[in-house]
Amino acid sequence: MITINILADAKFPLDRAALRNHLTSVLAKYRLTDGVEMAVSVVGKRKMTELHMLYMHLPGPTDVLSFPLNDPADDRPFMASPDGILRLGDVVVCYPVAVEEALEKQVKVDQQVQFLAEHGLMHLLGYHHE
Repeated sequence: MITINILADAKFPLDRAALRNHLTSVLAKYRLTDGVEMAVSVVGKRKMTELHMLYMHLPGPTDVLSFPLNDPADDRPFMASPDGILRLGDVVVCYPVAVEEALEKQVKVDQQVQFLAEHGLMHLLGYHHE
């Protein structure tokens, strides 16, 4: 079973089922179809600005941040969870920034949120960009 916990304030209207389905299909491309868990938080600009400064030491909000549970920079051996669940980590999407980007791209906000969450998921899976 794939568990995708979505945490979002009611003031951020998004299609949770579509987001969950999209991320599940991305995981399936990497043959992750069972025993996987992750979380997606949808936040406002104030919270994202706080997280961006705290973890990236950069001012202002960003569109998406990822917090993997398995840090590749950590040289300690990876310990599999005793229950066999692969816990990937957390993705945080800034809803107001997603709205701005959706307007620029002329796409639906839900589509942009899905794109950003997928981008964050790819970081959780170990894919990084320069």
